[in-house]
Amino acid sequence: QRRVHGDSKKMLKLLFLTLTLSLVFARLGFDASAGPFNANHMSCMRRSGFTFAIFRGYCSYGAVDRNIRANIAAAHAGGIGDVGVYIFPCPRCGNPRNQVIATVNALRGLAYNTIWIDVERYAWNLNNKGYNRNFLAQMFDEATKHGKSTGIYTSSAEWSQIVGNDWTAGARFWLWWARWDGIGTLNNFQPFAGWRSCFIKQYLANRMICGVGYDANAKN
Repeated sequence: QRRVHGDSKKMLKLLFLTLTLSLVFARLGFDASAGPFNANHMSCMRRSGFTFAIFRGYCSYGAVDRNIRANIAAAHAGGIGDVGVYIFPCPRCGNPRNQVIATVNALRGLAYNTIWIDVERYAWNLNNKGYNRNFLAQMFDEATKHGKSTGIYTSSAEWSQIVGNDWTAGARFWLWWARWDGIGTLNNFQPFAGWRSCFIKQYLANRMICGVGYDANAKN
C-alpha cells in the first residue's frame, strides 16, 4: 500500500510538472480586426507578453481590409515578427478563390506566414451545407497555392452548423480553435471533424490593452 501511495504521489507530481511546463512554454498572441495600428501599439503589445499576431486581411462584406498592410508593417516595426492573416469569407459574394487571391495580391511585399480561413456562423446560409462545403473547399485549395501555410479558424459548434462535423476536409490544415474559457493552454482540446489537436487556441475575446482591441490566443 505504501508503494501504491508513493506511485500516486509520483504521478501527481508528473502531472503537475506537465501542466506547469505547458503553461511556461505556451506562447501568447493576439488577433485584431481594427486599426490602423502603429509601431508604438505593437511594441506595447510585445512588452505585454504577446509574441505573435494575426490580423484580418479580408472582410465579410467582400473586400480586402484597408488596414491590413499598415497593421502587418506595424507589427514588424514593433518587434512582433510572427504574423498571420485571416480571411473572413463573404459567401454571398461568390468567387471564393478570388477572395483569397485578392488578399494575397494586397499583401505583396509584406512578410506573413499563414493564411487563416475564418469559419463562423456570421454570413453563412446554415440551411445549405453543400454550398458551404463547396465554397470552403475552393477557398482552402486556393490558399495552398501561394507559398504560405494554411489554417482554419473555427469551433466544433460553428463547424457543425456551417458544414457538419462529418465533413473532415479541413482536418489536413492547422486548426485555430475558438474556445473562450480563459485558459491560455492547448491541453483541453476536444477532437472534432477529424482534428485531433489544435495549433492555436483563442481563449479570450473582446479585450483591450495598449489601445488595441484584441482576442487572446495561445500556441505551443
